[in-house]
This record gives sequence, C-alpha cells and structure tokens, in this order.
Amino acid sequence: MSAFPLTKPPTLANYVSILRAIGAPVDAGLRRARLPTLFEEIPDAWLPYERLRYFTVDMASREGIPDLGLIPQASEIQTALSRSFRNPVLSAPTLLQALQRLPSLASRQTTDIRAWIEPIGDLVRFCLVLPLPLEVPGYDIGETRTLRLMEHIVGAFAGPDFVPTRVLLASRARDLRFNLQSAYGDVPVLTDQPCGAIEFPRALLSCTHASAGARRAGSGAATPDDAPPDTLSETLEACLEPYLLQGYPHIALTAEITGCNVRSLQRKLAIEQTTYSEVVDKVRCHAAMSRLRDSEPNLNEIALKLGYCEHAAFTRAFRRWTGITPNEYRARQAHANLSH
Repeated sequence: MSAFPLTKPPTLANYVSILRAIGAPVDAGLRRARLPTLFEEIPDAWLPYERLRYFTVDMASREGIPDLGLIPQASEIQTALSRSFRNPVLSAPTLLQALQRLPSLASRQTTDIRAWIEPIGDLVRFCLVLPLPLEVPGYDIGETRTLRLMEHIVGAFAGPDFVPTRVLLASRARDLRFNLQSAYGDVPVLTDQPCGAIEFPRALLSCTHASAGARRAGSGAATPDDAPPDTLSETLEACLEPYLLQGYPHIALTAEITGCNVRSLQRKLAIEQTTYSEVVDKVRCHAAMSRLRDSEPNLNEIALKLGYCEHAAFTRAFRRWTGITPNEYRARQAHANLSH
C-alpha cells in the first residue's frame, strides 16, 4: 500500500479528454488541482489520486457537469485504462477469468482500491470501494466512472449491447447532483450502499472475448514496474517526475500533494533516513538515465525536462550521481547495446 493513493495518467487523461472536447480550460484546472499540465508525456508515472479527485470536482462544478463520471467517450477502455491493467484483463479466455484477475490487477491502475466478485443466486456482482472516504469530495464522480469502465470490460466479453441488471453506488444520494433515471435509463440504481457494484446474470461469466487479438494482447503476469510504491519516499519518487517538466517541484507543493505541512513531510522522510532533496535527486537520476538510454539527442531538452535551466547544471548533477558525464553514460549504453 502506497503512502498516499496514486493513480496512473490514463485515469486523469480520460477526464481531460472529455473536458477538452467541450472546450473547458483544462490547464487552468490542472494548475488549481496542483497536477502537472504535461502529465501525458510520462504515461507510466503515477499521479496523486486525491489531487485527481479535487480536479474532477472543481471542473464539474465550474463547467456545470455534475454527471462528469458518466459522460461517454469513444474507446474508453483503450484510453482510460493503463496497459499493464488492461491487457491482462482483456487477454483472459472468459469473463469469469477476467473478473478473477481484476482484484489483483486493480492496483496497477489506482492504488488502495478494493475490488471483488460476489455471486448472488443467478446473479453476480462486481464490487469496488475507491481510495479515500466518501467525505472527500468527488467520490461519486470517481465511482460512476469506474463502474462504467467495468461495464465496458464486461461488454467486451458479453457483447456491445450489455447493460447491468442493477447498479449499486456507495455514493450518497445527497451528493449526487444529477438525475439517476436519466443517467442510467431503465437500469435500477441504489445509492448509499456499502460498496459500488454492477450486477449481471451469472451465465455471462462463461462468455469469451469477441476479439482474438485481445486474447493475445498480454498475460496476467506482473512485472516489477507494475508494483505500486510502498514507503513515502518511494511514493514521492513515483509521482514527482511529471512535475519536473514544469521546473523543480518545490517542497511546499509536494507537502500539499501528500496532505501535510512541510515540517511534517521532512520529519516523515527523516524517519526513512532520507531528505526531500535526495528524493528529487533520485527521481532526476532515474529519469535522466532512462532518457539517455532512449538516445534523446539534445542534452538541453533532457535538462529542461528534469527541471534544470541549462544542460551544464544537469551535467554537473549527473556526474555527482554517477561519477561520469551524460555523454559518457550514453556512450557506454550504446557500446553495451552493440555487445548484445
């Protein structure tokens, strides 16, 4: 479990795409939410989930779209779900096996989420509880969006005409600012439930995916990069790289992201025997080596993407981290690649 909930960029990108389509001032909203405006440039990073919740509530209120979580979008499964989550699910031979994989895979998309399957007679429920409590604004938007994505996953096996027999929402009726009947049509919806869920006939569990290509898309095996971070320093290392694209992430900003003040953040990092500057250095070092391995030609560009104003400062820092210059590192990587 991460020190604070995180989510992958596709989660945010899904909302951003919808908002951009209606001409909403997305970048201003991202800045108000303390989210990096260039987050899509690093699709494998993590983002603070609580900041995502703030963004959705803020934009839904300003744009007058309380049903933001239910606005349809083409190819939602492809755009809203990270590949490490999506591929193993859609490659399952049957819907039952896909749903059985979901609980262990959910943390590849959003940490601290709980998901499970409940059989109820001739019906089955796919249930979930999102990170952060109901009292944190935006639970209803996140819950309706996530359950709608789960409907799309079931529909990938059961067919495009799939609709659940019933939808359960943990969201409180008083928090919902839209008409449920208009949003869900003839599908019954219950609010104020112990968890969110979509309910459907148990017979559908034997359905196979309609596309043979999807079954070849991936496997259920996890890779080390799929594992969410654990400690506070690891959690910060996982989510700070997109912020570097806008300059050095000030400790006050990071404290706000973590939900504490600067002194508290420093104390927590000291317990883990590190400092904030050391955490940022690790993020920069890892990102620099990754970009150099990818043979990006311009050191100035790499320096700017790591929050440096010029490549000379980046070169000095890289030598401090590794004992060699960026060009020497790149040359060694190129030689190693040729040797293999």
